[in-house]
Amino acid sequence: MIKSGMNVPSWRAILASSAAGLVVTMFSVGCSTPASLPPKIAVGLDGLRNEAVSLRGQIEKTVGALNELMSKPQADLSPQFQSYTHELGILQDRIEKARQQRGATDTVVKEQFMAWDESLKQLHNEATREGAAERRADTDETYSGIKEKIVTLRNEANPFLNDLKDVRQYLNSDLTKEGLSTIEPTANRVFEQKDNIINRLDEVIQSLDTAIKSQ
Repeated sequence: MIKSGMNVPSWRAILASSAAGLVVTMFSVGCSTPASLPPKIAVGLDGLRNEAVSLRGQIEKTVGALNELMSKPQADLSPQFQSYTHELGILQDRIEKARQQRGATDTVVKEQFMAWDESLKQLHNEATREGAAERRADTDETYSGIKEKIVTLRNEANPFLNDLKDVRQYLNSDLTKEGLSTIEPTANRVFEQKDNIINRLDEVIQSLDTAIKSQ
């Protein structure tokens, strides 16, 4: 479900504009690596980039709160644990918003391709049709490259997130110095994984930046 306020235009707006200006859009920017994206797709990617940047910052905050709890435990562990659970809750919200934005962007891309396919059927000149098909293929290649990086990030982030949740789950019932010792191996896995997750996220952000700035 797409929430209000997301940077995603409706499919009606895309299809309505395609009849008069789609062929011009195909040829107004030359093919490059990566391909310069249609404006509506670029808007969706910009929304996705914003979510990725917010997600990056929240990962740092969440792991920082866990590190504070594990490395500098106070006599009363409750405030530090509450800080950690608070940051983890925000991180989970950010992940969900990023997931929704990606779904919304996927929808925009599919609708753009539908409009292109419809326009291609109406082109009579073979050279024009070939050029338009190449433009579509270049855009597909650019977006597919971004999606591949997102899939890689997601696959590597799932165990990381599960460890973060396991720490919360265990300490919720054993918030003691002994409990910290018990969960320490899991916390250490989080610390070891963090830099790799951040690097993968940076790769996604960089690919989005490159595509958006090619406009």
